[in-house]
Amino acid sequence: MNHSSTLPLFERGLGRVKLALKSTLKRTQRPSSICLGDPIAWRDDLLCQQGPSVSDSRTLEQLGYAESPHSTIEADAITGVAVVHRLFTPEGVAVLQDIGARLEQRAGDSDWIISRRTRGVTALSSFIDDMMNSRSFLLAVSRIAGVPLVPYPMLNARSQINYFYPKPVEQQQQLGMWHTDGTNYVLNVVLSGGCDYSGGEFLFHNGTIDTFDALDHRTFETAGLDAPGDALFIYGSRLFHGVRPVLSGRRMSLVLSFHCPYFTDDSNRFWHLASDDGIPATIPNWLKLRWALHRPAARQYARIGMEPITFEELRHRGG
Repeated sequence: MNHSSTLPLFERGLGRVKLALKSTLKRTQRPSSICLGDPIAWRDDLLCQQGPSVSDSRTLEQLGYAESPHSTIEADAITGVAVVHRLFTPEGVAVLQDIGARLEQRAGDSDWIISRRTRGVTALSSFIDDMMNSRSFLLAVSRIAGVPLVPYPMLNARSQINYFYPKPVEQQQQLGMWHTDGTNYVLNVVLSGGCDYSGGEFLFHNGTIDTFDALDHRTFETAGLDAPGDALFIYGSRLFHGVRPVLSGRRMSLVLSFHCPYFTDDSNRFWHLASDDGIPATIPNWLKLRWALHRPAARQYARIGMEPITFEELRHRGG
């Protein structure tokens, strides 16, 4: 069944400014900073010890980008999109599912976002916070990405859980399905099984931003995310992607964003962030973000209490 003609494009350009003004005027409940009482603590053995299985991996060059976003790395060394299986053990997936289910009570709605969302989950779950600050986890994701990574410096943009439910057809037309992310390195982990929902396929455009056409389904591909814990790693700011409307049931996913600390390059823009948080709240967060992105890599790793992950370490998987 072809849904491509019914999948809208998220606002860009002036539309982002209008959404920022709308977010500024809309009163939203301030999220609690109290951590969730997680059932267990993060352990590195919740990662599959044999390492994840990666399929359908394409570099930025293979997606059509001749130039790299980083000055000293070629575009063929940076992953643009990759399907990831067995990153976590079944126990690890089960814990993430439990956390996601319990955090749904904190989820907020927006009339221009297709899902309900709980944002800033590393401030709400010590398990997910410890996971993102685990060197073993960061090393596993860095190897998928092709570059060393740290958690994204801005809390609200670092982690969120999405909850997709069926929407009326007329409302689907108003929601931003096709979009690019403000952050570059993004891991989308599906926490629901295929029997939990219908619809909700994760699509991506197999090409550059400039070649994207929301009505041309010939370049759209469906990510093979079949089992809970399967994930799609993407260079989010340069890959149009989205989730088709859920037709029945509930689809839940965890979205984690990262930054390469060896470069100051960042694709987040003020109006992208302000469309979520409003203008007043974004100003101080934006200034803090710019400051954090310019810290030396060694200092960024030291702030999360670990030895730096290096490019050499990524080249030698056994190291």
